[in-house]
Amino acid sequence: MMNIAVLSDIHGNYVALKAVIDHAHKIGIEKFIFAGDLITDCPNPNEVLDTIKNLDGWVIKGNREELILKTIDDKAVDWESYRQMDSVIWTRNCLREDHVEYLRSLPEQVTISIDGCKKIRVVHGSTDSTRELLTVHKQNRVAEILSQIEEDVLICGHTHIPWSRRVNGKLIVNTGAVGVSFNSDIVAEYAVLSWNRSNWIAEHHKVSYKLETLEGDFQSSGLNAFGGIWPQLILESLNSGSNKNIEFIDLVQKLEANEGAESLEFFDNKVWMKARNLWNDKISQ
Repeated sequence: MMNIAVLSDIHGNYVALKAVIDHAHKIGIEKFIFAGDLITDCPNPNEVLDTIKNLDGWVIKGNREELILKTIDDKAVDWESYRQMDSVIWTRNCLREDHVEYLRSLPEQVTISIDGCKKIRVVHGSTDSTRELLTVHKQNRVAEILSQIEEDVLICGHTHIPWSRRVNGKLIVNTGAVGVSFNSDIVAEYAVLSWNRSNWIAEHHKVSYKLETLEGDFQSSGLNAFGGIWPQLILESLNSGSNKNIEFIDLVQKLEANEGAESLEFFDNKVWMKARNLWNDKISQ
């Protein structure tokens, strides 16, 4: 039987990645699919990329890899001047040059053809955008996308929420997140695709890992010191099981709206820092 481990949204969390790969190997899996957002946000981008490159599988870039490359290539923007970019800039500065070139080589999506098996399309967000959020509730959009592809399986990530459905004979699988998962168990999430002679079947897995080890890496790597509030929010999200980063962005947007700002991509640093102070005041109460 053909079995493939499917991972997404590692976000530089090497502790979680190693736990998932060890689990996959223990259940006899040797082939891997990586559906993007391999790095940023957690403290071990080079270790994560070294590990992925040494495995037998298929890899695509996600929106976070696109952002890293944009900070390198787009010289019109002073990326370092925006406090919201501190954590991303830290990751960019840490990356070895061979890893930058590796990211450049990755496709945005890929079709996997294995003899005797139905084809698989791998994307990060959707077939149209690395940033599109395909959730289980978007039934019409999911059906539309599946009708537009020739493959029988669509792998996606980006939402950090695991789910799978069969729609009009085709299978869609969101693997959840390896590195920054939003659940109360503090576990890494991934999926396994198994070929049963006529169809692919998806099974979701949760793997425990030592969060205290990851917290130590945040501190010892320098990410906590350089990255501003963002790494703090990542750890709060992992500890609480809810997306504190999105909650913080919502706070920033409300503050900007109150001050009449209409930034589409970058927040005013003063507003960002005001939101940080309000956030920390609230959690200290």
